[in-house]
Amino acid sequence: MRSLLVKTTAAAATVVALTVLAFGIVSQTSWPLLTVRAATAFAIVSAAGWATGWILMRTALRRWYEAWRSARAETRPRGHR
Repeated sequence: MRSLLVKTTAAAATVVALTVLAFGIVSQTSWPLLTVRAATAFAIVSAAGWATGWILMRTALRRWYEAWRSARAETRPRGHR
């Protein structure tokens, strides 16, 4: 799941950066400004993908831990002191 999210984020960030470059070239923007805009767009999409991955992995780990904990609790004898 993690590798799929990383690949999807990288592809989306690249597509966004190329789109910004294309619009900049069509509007005849200077190269330094165009580079900064494309890098900013790439960074924003990458940060959003990182945040999404962090939230998903945290949720998955929490669910795994809760399932492990409940399975472990059922095997423990009750009422024994």
